[in-house]
Amino acid sequence: MPARFLAALAALLLWAAPAASRPSEGCGRAPPPSPPSSVEVMGRERAAIVAVPEGYDPGTPHRLVFAFHGRTDDAARVRRYYGLEAGAEGPAIFVYPQALRAADGRFAWSDPGDPPGALRDFALFDAWLARLAADYCVDLAQVHAVGHSLGATFANSLGCARGDVLAGVASLGGGIVARDPARTCRGRVAALVVHNPDDHLVPVREGERARDAFLAQNGLAGAHPETAALPSHPPAYDCEATGGGTGAQVVWCEHGQDTGSGGRWYPHVWPQGAGRAAMAFLEALGEGAAAAAD
Repeated sequence: MPARFLAALAALLLWAAPAASRPSEGCGRAPPPSPPSSVEVMGRERAAIVAVPEGYDPGTPHRLVFAFHGRTDDAARVRRYYGLEAGAEGPAIFVYPQALRAADGRFAWSDPGDPPGALRDFALFDAWLARLAADYCVDLAQVHAVGHSLGATFANSLGCARGDVLAGVASLGGGIVARDPARTCRGRVAALVVHNPDDHLVPVREGERARDAFLAQNGLAGAHPETAALPSHPPAYDCEATGGGTGAQVVWCEHGQDTGSGGRWYPHVWPQGAGRAAMAFLEALGEGAAAAAD
């Protein structure tokens, strides 16, 4: 993705309210010999890939980014194609949780019949956050969730249920399970919601519903967005941002990449440069925290 696109996206976010850094209990402690590969959740060992940067400094609070995979791809595969680590500019720890198989053999982040505010794997997020905050120096003011497809729906839903914990969500091609977010969601969370209008697997109205849920959660329903036509580049991103100065802005982007690997038509694809766009959004949220720490 060209630097001018990232600069344009960052410009949309310059009005974010500064957030003070909140170092976790793991700051100043020697890290474990190797990153943990599982935690126990409700009596069951749950796996994840944890990526700690080379030269990890236990005295520096790190952004913590959770990346959730979709219904058919596992944690290892999305780590490769999300491209989040390559897009990171500042110190960050990445965790790629592994979902459980559903009855149909595909992955799921919840059990049938789970209430929208209590999906099964909200507890998985809680457990991994507690473990990593204890083992590593995490900035608790910069905990984020990223996802695509079913992973995006889970990340969006987590943003509702854990909006008092998450600083930002970046999702692509997903929906949300929350109902009446203005009443049921906790806290406020900045959100980048990206969708292809021609998506045939998750219709764009589901992405719009997630966007509108974040607007309601953040007290921005009915607010006027500022629109930016970002530079044309395959895929083209057209974005609008709502909530300048609130610290919980919502950015809605439509992308136009309609082909996947091999050139086949697949508008549900994770588009070119999406990982860098997600990290540019999330890192912009932390610029105020970094300034406060200095």
